[in-house]
Amino acid sequence: MEKEDGLSVLSTVADLDVLSGVEFTKSRLEWIRLGAMLSQFQLEPFDQDSDRKAAELRGELVPGGRSPSAPAAMIAGQALARGDVLFIRDRNLANVASPSGVSVVTY
Repeated sequence: MEKEDGLSVLSTVADLDVLSGVEFTKSRLEWIRLGAMLSQFQLEPFDQDSDRKAAELRGELVPGGRSPSAPAAMIAGQALARGDVLFIRDRNLANVASPSGVSVVTY
């Protein structure tokens, strides 16, 4: 996510997701690379406003047969709650989050 002032922030939920992925590799080199990358971000804690936006987002998706993972919905909900730009790989979630009012950049 990115604040309007250009400061790059990372959701604590995304941080957990990335750290878990590297933990599974058991690679010391990956830990070093990840540490260097993560040091460039300010961590944003997941709060109740983010929680509610994530629940609303999932509520919109699930009846239509689309069920994002809880972490993906939480990260999108946090961007919605804070007015941040959402950088996300999940194009389905991006397609839903964008009309909900969040600025989305997919990669």
